Amino acid sequence: MKIKNKKTWISVIFLISIEQIIKIIINSNYLDKNIPILPPLLYFKPIFNRDYSWFNSMLQLGIGRWIHILIAAVMSLLIYLFYSYLNNRIGINRVINIMFAFVFSGALCSLIDKVFWNGSLDYIQLKGFFTFDLKDLYINVFIGMLILLALMKNKTLEEIDDRNIIKDFAKYILRKP
Repeated sequence: MKIKNKKTWISVIFLISIEQIIKIIINSNYLDKNIPILPPLLYFKPIFNRDYSWFNSMLQLGIGRWIHILIAAVMSLLIYLFYSYLNNRIGINRVINIMFAFVFSGALCSLIDKVFWNGSLDYIQLKGFFTFDLKDLYINVFIGMLILLALMKNKTLEEIDDRNIIKDFAKYILRKP
């Protein structure tokens, strides 16, 4: 299989590596630190989220690790397949490549957290709200770009805005060898 979009895949590897290196350094040296970044709002305050997801934590659902691993793996696969579908349908697109790099990196980092860290090592505290990490920022960059594209009525988004997109995507997945 020939790798398309090498820059995109290098970006994915880079984003995942940065996130994991930061977590390894924090876990080894700074786990017990509480450092103001922009007081009184933003702090460096590492914690392990053993609830595995924001929804599980906020709603106290009690959903276990293996279900979260399964969900993260399926979501990562669907993100990859949808990216592949978009490349097939509209061709290689720089904006889609950037968005994919962020959301796929975030999804894989989430899977890595659940498999290897038994939760998420979150380290940036938004006082009074929640604590997050770099993967959460990756996913939010993707969401922000998606919102901007929608507000700007970007032609890239118009090319994929189709009533039959879910049906076409399902057909694409089922045709894959």
